[in-house]
Amino acid sequence: MRSALRTSIVTAALAGALLAPAATALAAPAPQTAAGAAATGSVSDDDRYAGEPVYIGEGLVAVLRNKAEGPEAWIRAVGPNWKPGDNYILRVVAVVDRAHPALTANGLQLKLSKADTAAPVLVVTTDGVAKSYPLPKGKSGPVCGTAAKSVALGGAFFADVSMSTAGPAVTIRTDVDDNWRHLDRTFPALRAADGIIARIVNPSGAAPTFEWKAQGGDTPLGHTSFPALPKGCKPDYKVTEDQGADQPAPKPTPSTTATATATAAKPAAPVSVQPVADVKPQTGAQTVVVPQGGVAAGAEIAAEDTGNTTTMAVGAGLAAVLAAVGAAFLIRRRAQR
Repeated sequence: MRSALRTSIVTAALAGALLAPAATALAAPAPQTAAGAAATGSVSDDDRYAGEPVYIGEGLVAVLRNKAEGPEAWIRAVGPNWKPGDNYILRVVAVVDRAHPALTANGLQLKLSKADTAAPVLVVTTDGVAKSYPLPKGKSGPVCGTAAKSVALGGAFFADVSMSTAGPAVTIRTDVDDNWRHLDRTFPALRAADGIIARIVNPSGAAPTFEWKAQGGDTPLGHTSFPALPKGCKPDYKVTEDQGADQPAPKPTPSTTATATATAAKPAAPVSVQPVADVKPQTGAQTVVVPQGGVAAGAEIAAEDTGNTTTMAVGAGLAAVLAAVGAAFLIRRRAQR
């Protein structure tokens, strides 16, 4: 029996040791490497930001698109080692479109040429040398979009605010960088590390606004609305209004209101009160009987107390207990003789 028990214990221990690594591997998936991210970074053509990526130098890729939003090139930072087939849906540096046809990014001059034709072209100029990247062919003529509205944010910051069927967009510029930051529905606010406040409020709503604060002190937040889409143009996303934390509480339903009113109007149940009998004060002196002999100690405690009947009862009980103990002791002594 002992031999069989030892064998089963050893077998269980070996099985646990062999299964532990596998269980650990299933519970904690391995972190994704750069190569893994690149392998899974391909995006379907149905994605809003998918397109034809081309490397334009300085660690930048231009994602060329020409769909319902019109011709556009999303300039994204991918690093100098990027190659075709790698992930390109990374940080946005700038967007070149009909609202922003000429921009500068990382020292590259970008221009959207033939923007109102069926065959637009992105022209990238580096050190005086221009190179053209044809966009996918589309429909000629204007599309549903607005021209950029320039806003001075204060200090060295400016912003170009525009609207398209893809939603609101903001390009923040500085004195030295024409494309310092870009905001849209998917990235509506700057990070705290950027040093200023700039955000699109209600980015997927019917009436988004842009607010900012680029100077310290008591400078209030600045606000501006986005241009409206041309007549007949509709967003290509579901319009959803943001629900802020300071929204008023929802109004109660009629049934809830009626229940609350009925509860408030209903009187409380009456409380039964019994009359208290008159208590007549005691006029005579209280007599305390003090036993003599071996139980006198208990009686003395009762006699020196406050004089209420409860205390006296306790003293009497204690005296009785002491008397019983004494009697039992005497009976036992006599029995031993």
